[in-house]
Amino acid sequence: MLQKLSYFNLILAIIYLLVYLKSGTFNSTAGIFVIIVFSWLCLRSYQLDNYKWKIWHYLTGLWSLYFIGTLVYGAINIISPAIEYDFMSSDTATYLTISSIFVLTVIIQFAVYLVRGLKEQRA
Repeated sequence: MLQKLSYFNLILAIIYLLVYLKSGTFNSTAGIFVIIVFSWLCLRSYQLDNYKWKIWHYLTGLWSLYFIGTLVYGAINIISPAIEYDFMSSDTATYLTISSIFVLTVIIQFAVYLVRGLKEQRA
């Protein structure tokens, strides 16, 4: 499951980068890059069958959660005017759908990877 989530998050990060990242601010560019690195670390851990976390895992994992938080904040700022004005375009709905899936998969990947890392540290 962790391997499939990592590949899926890599694909979603690239789609998000190509389709929706137009401004190229540091926060958004670094956030996508860090999610790619975190997914790569998950895949590498899966290949080596070693899930012990090092400092890089914590740094990239926490930055990924921070970036996901900014995506959630942005989605709230998009949804509230859409509800207020009772209008949502198909582009906005598509963006919110892809962002929601991206947010959920990154959070699930982080949780699964963290639990595996904690189990391996105890053993």
